[in-house]
Amino acid sequence: MKPTLPLLLMALLPTLALAQVPAADPTATRSATTVAPAPVVPPPQPARPQPQVLPSPQPAQPAQPIRSTGPARIAPAPAPKPVDKVYDRNGRIVPGVRPAGPNRVFDSRTGRYYDSVPAGDGQQIKR
Repeated sequence: MKPTLPLLLMALLPTLALAQVPAADPTATRSATTVAPAPVVPPPQPARPQPQVLPSPQPAQPAQPIRSTGPARIAPAPAPKPVDKVYDRNGRIVPGVRPAGPNRVFDSRTGRYYDSVPAGDGQQIKR
């Protein structure tokens, strides 16, 4: 068995060496003529029906300018939204605390965030 492997390698070695040699010009076997692209034919336009003019019972009125009632009225600024109330565990309003997100409130006096639950018209701190 061992002597056959070197013989097999020696038989395949010339084939592998020829695979590494660059071939002649790759376009040498292709035809030199080019195919012309198909002519572009515009699609046929569908026949458009002619608009029918119906006689109007009233004669056409000349265009009139729009009447002005003066300068545009300025809309009043919307009223500021009242701050949501925050209650402590006992139900008393806590001053200086405002909602900071869903189920979170921020105490500006201590700089801490607390968990809260919805309660009535505001949030209640749960501790």
